[in-house]
Amino acid sequence: MNRIIGKYKGSEEGPLLVITAAMHGNEPAGVKALDLLFKMLEVEPVTNPDFVYKGEILGLIGNVQAYNSEKRFIFKDINRCWNVDFIKALLTAEESSLQNEDHEIRQVIDHIYAEIEMTKARKLYLLNLHTTSSDNGIFCIATDIKESIRIAHDIHAPVILGLMKDIEGTTLHYFTETNMGIPTVAVAFEGGQHNDPISVRRCIAAVINVMRAIEVISPEHVENQHDRILQEYSASLPEVVEVIYKFPIEDNHTWQMKPGYKNFQKVKKGEVLAMYDGKEVCSPSEGLILMPLYQAQGSDGFFLVKEVIEW
Repeated sequence: MNRIIGKYKGSEEGPLLVITAAMHGNEPAGVKALDLLFKMLEVEPVTNPDFVYKGEILGLIGNVQAYNSEKRFIFKDINRCWNVDFIKALLTAEESSLQNEDHEIRQVIDHIYAEIEMTKARKLYLLNLHTTSSDNGIFCIATDIKESIRIAHDIHAPVILGLMKDIEGTTLHYFTETNMGIPTVAVAFEGGQHNDPISVRRCIAAVINVMRAIEVISPEHVENQHDRILQEYSASLPEVVEVIYKFPIEDNHTWQMKPGYKNFQKVKKGEVLAMYDGKEVCSPSEGLILMPLYQAQGSDGFFLVKEVIEW
């Protein structure tokens, strides 16, 4: 599988939109969504002569080896490695000496820097497409930048605040103006359960909504029939939530989540949620559960969130 899923250049100047999928290799929905999206973009000007795209869009697979192996990662989680010092070391290393995930990260960042240089982009937007191992996993993750929060809200899915303080080394941490050299705004979208076919449609809808939000397309120029899926699915979910707790899982420990938990499901204080090395893990407080871990690989057992009324 090629790392570049697709590339599309508009007829007018505009920002560079980079969309990554399969940062975790067992999340195929984003890859399928981007493949379909680029085909849609090629056809749109033919079927709709008024269609205009401003700038350029680039779609990338984050971890090709893991994607081909249908695993979250091979040796380490690629979306926990994006800290400044580590990336600096990768960029100065001989690429031929890099292996596995280090090679994957280097290629992703090289592609993005090369695209910035080639397009002479004045602004960069990054959208990271994900899915979850549990059901009801439709939500957006924003940085603390106001524009990131606005874009996440415009996707029409619950927005998660405060997650970045409990997870380190994600693309959302690295992709800032300081690191990229141009104004940069990042946001992530979780489109549902890994193998749910509707997750593909949700990811397509999210991308189109982001393109509308950053004004590289006009709202009336692309009919987004998938968008109602996001709006209808999110109707019963909170609009904005904030992370209040995370249960970390260390290497070489045994984790087993109790069956049946879904994202945004209410849990009570003291409720038994999982077994960790054979011992019960109880909820430390009342809240809504987020991303309960139902897969072999991963370092986050679950999160607890609370609804935010004013934001």
